Amino acid sequence: MKIKMRTIKLTAFALFVIFSYGCSSRKKEIKHYDFEDLAQLSDWSIEGNGRAYISCGKLILEPEFYPEMKTLMDEGSISPKNDQSEYSSYLINAMKEKYKNELDWFYYHEKGKEPVFRGGHFNFWNRKFPTQGDFSIEFEFRSLSKAPLQMVMFCASGSNGEDIFDPAMPERYGLAHEIMYGPMAQYRISYFHPFRKTANMRRAPGREMVAQGRDLVSENPNDTYVCRVERKGSLVRYLVDGKEVLSFNDEDPIPGGYWGFRLMVCAKGEYDNIRISRLDD
Repeated sequence: MKIKMRTIKLTAFALFVIFSYGCSSRKKEIKHYDFEDLAQLSDWSIEGNGRAYISCGKLILEPEFYPEMKTLMDEGSISPKNDQSEYSSYLINAMKEKYKNELDWFYYHEKGKEPVFRGGHFNFWNRKFPTQGDFSIEFEFRSLSKAPLQMVMFCASGSNGEDIFDPAMPERYGLAHEIMYGPMAQYRISYFHPFRKTANMRRAPGREMVAQGRDLVSENPNDTYVCRVERKGSLVRYLVDGKEVLSFNDEDPIPGGYWGFRLMVCAKGEYDNIRISRLDD
């Protein structure tokens, strides 16, 4: 009888702890996207060449010209290594077919040098719930392509604190230099790169590499992983299934701002249960 009573007491205590923790978590949670209805897509916007849609309760992020790249990868014309020198000519031809000769905004123009094509990729920004103070961004991720590259961007604002969607900010077309070298401050973590095998964290402006870790999400490419970005004070951490992949203590931390995802043209991803939370306590 004593054993049974002890079991009952322990179970009740465990339930109390779980219930209390759940309540605390709910109070801190700002938004949960479960993608059970199309209306949830209205909180987001796309820059560049990509599309976002919901399939079987999952958010699918797919570059506009991914089908053409997948065909090329499947037939062996290009490798799945996300090598721009391999796919660039095919991509330019595909984009010319759709956009005719109106491709100038997909080129990077550096003074004194020939323009370099950088189109085909896209950013998927959440416009509804910018982050402030201490926060976390958590999401479930599974790659739908064997090719890289996926990224999460956060704390994005103008270099002087402007809203990145302010009409006074330069237009963006999904090019990397617009968000890494342009008039924007942000952190960016890249993941799912089975060939590089590292997750990299960069800081803008300047695309400075500030941290690197093991790319856990590419080790078993068919699996679904829970990824989490945390910012508390000056410390930024990136975790996968509860394991810390990398961290960075920023002596001059970027204030809060907008967040979202970025995909390269050969990548395709499935996302779910995106949760934005405050970490004030």
